[in-house]
Amino acid sequence: MTDDALAQALRQFEEAYDQTQNERAAAERDRDYYDGRQITAEEEEVLRKRKQPVVIYNRIKPKINSLLGFERRQRTDPKAFPRTPQHDKDAEAVTDALRFVCDQNQWQKLRSDVAEDMFIEGIGACTVTVAQKADGQFDVKLTRVPWDRFYRDPHSRARDFSDANFLGVVLWMDEKDALALYPGKEDVIKSAYTTGETDGNTYDDRPKLNWSDDKRKRIRVLQHRWREDGKWMTATLCRGGYLRDPQPSPYLDEDGAPACDLLAVSAYVTRENERYGEVRNMISAQDEINKRRSKALHRLSVNQFIYERGAVADVAATKRALAEPDGAIEVTPDMRFELRDNATLAQMQGELQMLQEAKAEIDASGVNPALQGDVQAPSGRAVEALQIAGLQEHATAFDSLRDWSWRVYRAIWCRIRQYWTEERWIRVTDNENNLRWVGLNRQATQAELVIEQARQQGRELTDEQIAMLQADPRFQEVVTQNDLAELDVDIIVEDGPDSVTIQSEQFEQLVELKKADPSAIPTAMVIEASSLRNKDQILEHLESGGIPLQVQQQMQEMQQALQEAQQQVQQAEQKAQSAQGEQQIKAAELDLRRMELQIEAQKLEIERFRAETDRMQAMRPPDPPQVPLVQ
Repeated sequence: MTDDALAQALRQFEEAYDQTQNERAAAERDRDYYDGRQITAEEEEVLRKRKQPVVIYNRIKPKINSLLGFERRQRTDPKAFPRTPQHDKDAEAVTDALRFVCDQNQWQKLRSDVAEDMFIEGIGACTVTVAQKADGQFDVKLTRVPWDRFYRDPHSRARDFSDANFLGVVLWMDEKDALALYPGKEDVIKSAYTTGETDGNTYDDRPKLNWSDDKRKRIRVLQHRWREDGKWMTATLCRGGYLRDPQPSPYLDEDGAPACDLLAVSAYVTRENERYGEVRNMISAQDEINKRRSKALHRLSVNQFIYERGAVADVAATKRALAEPDGAIEVTPDMRFELRDNATLAQMQGELQMLQEAKAEIDASGVNPALQGDVQAPSGRAVEALQIAGLQEHATAFDSLRDWSWRVYRAIWCRIRQYWTEERWIRVTDNENNLRWVGLNRQATQAELVIEQARQQGRELTDEQIAMLQADPRFQEVVTQNDLAELDVDIIVEDGPDSVTIQSEQFEQLVELKKADPSAIPTAMVIEASSLRNKDQILEHLESGGIPLQVQQQMQEMQQALQEAQQQVQQAEQKAQSAQGEQQIKAAELDLRRMELQIEAQKLEIERFRAETDRMQAMRPPDPPQVPLVQ
């Protein structure tokens, strides 16, 4: 790449730095207010000279923490749905793969950290990349990008930055680490040391520096992404040049085009394109609370007096006496000496009343009591109505977070489909009793898949049944199980905290109806309405009458084969005049007898299975009493 391309990349970062200074300064203030640093050094010095106490009643932090707590209640799981009927079963494997990646990367914690950045500073981001392991396989990596290390196109107006022409991450690296990470770039790293400085704001390392730190031998590195001819490019650079040369992004989207691996979200955007979070609207009310409480406390803790000249012998001694709880003051008779009632004065001036109004204002911001649910509400539907009403104020921020989560899930799927090209096994822990392994891009015969499916259903096939499957040519075809490259799925975000209360209430009513009239409410209906994680397997077991579906399928295949053999016998009997026809009859009768024996053996196996099931049910302890679900 030319020097002009490098200069353009540096100019883009400098543009982002220059035009977002006010935004970043306000975001830093918002974080300080959340952390309780709500008085500047200058204000503290003024209060100290007045002998006025510094009072900080941080009401912002509990409000934001309540909002984050509500976000944790709305944590989501991805689910894949097929776009074609033949991929219905494979979509379950995609869901398992997505959740496996999320569990590996502690997705729920990462999402909450990004939500915190979004609610406080206004911007949250993460990268969706891959890392190659020693065995050659790739792991999908989710990495949170702190808000103060993220920069973007200042002309972007969309909350999801979909209209941004460039995005990037600022890193500070020790020189020795940079030399080890980028071999052959010694000259570029050495030339990164410059004398230029900025104002020491957000993007600078905590020492006040610009592109380098001569004393600690550290340089600032940019991981830059930008659009070029409609596709995303990426490069790593410092002031001295490229550490990793520009190239199209190695990560592809659904259409096979280079995609940006950096996904960001913002809560709100002003008409000047400045991003901000939920804290911004609470700053003014928080300042009023602190200042009014400090002023009221100061007025209530000091005494003022009015006196005529000569009423007291020593004014300084009089002030000291007033400050003491048992102080005594001697005054000259018949001269004016009057103490002012500061408590009454403060009330007359409306100081405390204004303080209460400020507290009420900030209490109405952030998460209000309606979001937490009214415990006196008559029903679960009333609780949900209150919660929905309270959530309307934050609908924009939560919609942005939900959309960002979906984009992350979609990026994970694109990385899986692009890089998981070889056979791979993932461990799924959604079963309460044991682990489940899912094979991706697995080459196997039809017989192996049937045997494995029977094993997953808790039934081991006999050696004779396995031998029959392996000898049958129809089951020797090699297929690819869960071929990721061929799958095309839709991904949705499953989140239903808003209806949990109603579902629990309805389930309790259904259980009570079942107790009152067991014959009127089918057991399957109760299981369907429950929140059991493995209710699909339970319903499948009930529908099959306790017989595994694989066994039923085998029975149907054998019955069909028996009918075909009987037809062959009838056809052979019609040709019995010839010796060749007699041989056909004997061969058909042998086949028929063999099929009858197989069916008899299968029936015995089913009877044994039912007897074993009845025995296990008899040994099972009684179910514990139903406990109503509590939201």
